[in-house]
Amino acid sequence: MSYVPGDKSVNPKIHFEAGMKDFARFDKVRLINIIGSIQYGTLYSIVYFIVGITLHIIFPPLVKGQPLLNLFFWIILQCLVLVIVSFYVDKFIEAIPGFASFFPSFFDFNELLVKGFIPYGVSEYKGNMASNIVLIGTQVNLLDKVAYLTQEVAKRYFE
Repeated sequence: MSYVPGDKSVNPKIHFEAGMKDFARFDKVRLINIIGSIQYGTLYSIVYFIVGITLHIIFPPLVKGQPLLNLFFWIILQCLVLVIVSFYVDKFIEAIPGFASFFPSFFDFNELLVKGFIPYGVSEYKGNMASNIVLIGTQVNLLDKVAYLTQEVAKRYFE
């Protein structure tokens, strides 16, 4: 991402100064982005917590002693379901407008659009990194299976 338009962006000093100016900026757009990050991070965490617990209940727990190929199949299947769930959760969360969008009289959208405001969402500030931890953390059965498979494969083939 370049903070400086045109050919001046290749100058590291100019780029750094512009980046630091943007970093230290605190205006309505920055405030909206922070609020959006909190909003979307909270929404992602809630939805992923509910979906994660549901998937934890649906998928079977680890059965030690089963064929490793069978165990590997269950791991792959659960991972594929997580990919599909993540795709649809993203679509669901992206359909929800940013909190600031509900206050058009307070914000001059024309002015803010020039500064980078996204009225119906905060695309790069969703806060979904932390909420992905919630989704993975609820997949206790999957984590147990991966750990067990790793130990068994290491024991059989690398010791």
